[in-house]
Amino acid sequence: MGEAMGAEQNLINVEVFGASDMGRVRKNNEDNFVACNLTTGEVGFTPPIRAHTLGNRGWLFMVADGMGGEASGEVASQICILTVPKRLYENLESLDQVNEANFVLLLRESVEYANHIIHQRALSDPIYRGMGTTATVAALFGPRLFVAQVGDSRAYLIRHNQLAQLTRDQTFLNYLKEIGVDVPSDPEMDSRKSILTQAVGSSESLNVKMTYTKVCQRDSLLLCSDGLYNMVPATDILATAKAPDPLADKCAALIRKANANGGSDNITVVMAEFSGPGLPPAAPTAIVDLKEFKAEDFTGQL
Repeated sequence: MGEAMGAEQNLINVEVFGASDMGRVRKNNEDNFVACNLTTGEVGFTPPIRAHTLGNRGWLFMVADGMGGEASGEVASQICILTVPKRLYENLESLDQVNEANFVLLLRESVEYANHIIHQRALSDPIYRGMGTTATVAALFGPRLFVAQVGDSRAYLIRHNQLAQLTRDQTFLNYLKEIGVDVPSDPEMDSRKSILTQAVGSSESLNVKMTYTKVCQRDSLLLCSDGLYNMVPATDILATAKAPDPLADKCAALIRKANANGGSDNITVVMAEFSGPGLPPAAPTAIVDLKEFKAEDFTGQL
């Protein structure tokens, strides 16, 4: 009885939903998205996946926005969303013990592996030459959320009245900022904000950016392609994400707003909500403490 009570106190409940739309301008949808139960290997958004208790090997949420001529972008993003969860699930299943250190390292390796698969596919067939995709992968392991980032799709954590961005767009404009080059005061009007500095599959090597944070009760996760955040102001995204509506309705509302504001790109949204006694409550003024992953942070586990 004591063990059962202890297990119940560590329960983390997750609800998730995802949706995608072609938008009003593009002729096809090059976005893809997925959720995966890393304990069972189940993927998709069936009812058992949409509301579940977190297992001992965690959970994965992912958005990929493809790029390339014709259907190449769609091919790249589809390969990515099929490869990353499968690779991570199989590698975690092979371990005798999963801890935060090997979990996050294998998360990064799964994106690197997808990069290899897509790049080799592009080299082997001229039709797919130059294809690539963004990859924003959030993986919940216990109370910690790890995010692997390539490109400019985004991950946000919503807590109280905060919309905290967990990723940094890997664009040429941001690169110029980092090296100290003066940029326009209104970067939203600068075309360089859409030029990616890297994408999954576009080159042999890849630098996956890893960040992490602790999740609290009633936190929400939002992953999206740039077709959402380029069309919908952050204040509207936050208001919609905080509304007391089912996740399916929130995702649909965000897509409607993006289309109402022009729908110039494909729009993809994945939302998750976290609850349960396994997570600490968030104080009204609690900020989202985002950290860049460093192996030495988890040295004792390696």
